[in-house]
Amino acid sequence: MDILSEFFERTNLQGRLFFSGRVDGTLVLDKPPGMAFIHIIEKGGIDLVQPGLATIPIHEPSVLFCPSSCRYQLRASRAEGAEIICAAFQFGRQSRQTYSLGLTETLVFPFSRLEQMGPALLSLIGEFHQKAPGRGKALNLLFEYIFILLVRNAVAQRQISSGLLFALQDGRLGEALRHIHQYPERDWSVAQLAALANMSRSKFSAFFSHVMGVSPIAYLTAWRMKVAQDLLLEGVQIKVIASSVGYSSQAAFSRTFMNHVGQPPAEWIKQSGRTDVPVATATLYR
Repeated sequence: MDILSEFFERTNLQGRLFFSGRVDGTLVLDKPPGMAFIHIIEKGGIDLVQPGLATIPIHEPSVLFCPSSCRYQLRASRAEGAEIICAAFQFGRQSRQTYSLGLTETLVFPFSRLEQMGPALLSLIGEFHQKAPGRGKALNLLFEYIFILLVRNAVAQRQISSGLLFALQDGRLGEALRHIHQYPERDWSVAQLAALANMSRSKFSAFFSHVMGVSPIAYLTAWRMKVAQDLLLEGVQIKVIASSVGYSSQAAFSRTFMNHVGQPPAEWIKQSGRTDVPVATATLYR
């Protein structure tokens, strides 16, 4: 399995239909940390309004790729409004995002510049309007496929040039990240990871920190805690988890978990089933 596929599998990437319909006013979106959106605008007629940035008019069929950090509104630019289909994406089972994906602003892709994605987009739009049996599952699978195609396209066009989605596709950092993801229990050193990237220790450390925004060891710790949280949700014993993510004792693991997550593992798992987890909302103001 290639590194990007492996990442999406391990983070349990899930796309779900979130909002659909005619926007004939202003659609205000609010989402918890770690969630991203894709909006498919079938005919245009929408302005993308982002605080502190110039308004982006969208006059033709387009896809909007909205990362976890962006805040924006979608405002109708004509009286009849515009039809949109929105999907929400969550990485992993937790709302807290511990690593930068490399996207900070919404990307706009006109259909006319996504020729290779044309069949997938048409399939999704057709499936949406057809409302045949199994429509929900089909839409979710198509959303996830389109998400991957957009990531590829954004990296190829250098619209993503930092963060994890870029690093996973980088010929040097990708190999080091693949080993971290597959073997979090190993006692990795920066020198070992640099060797995997075929770089010197100093150049690797500087390049990794520049792209990812954190040091290699800080990322390793964050990934270990993400894996630990998943294992806790699966009911694995804490002492087993400790060794599975590279800690020689349960006490050492628990200290790191507390520092990173803000709660001891036992307390965190008790609250993991809480019903007040933030969810994304969309409110249309006319």
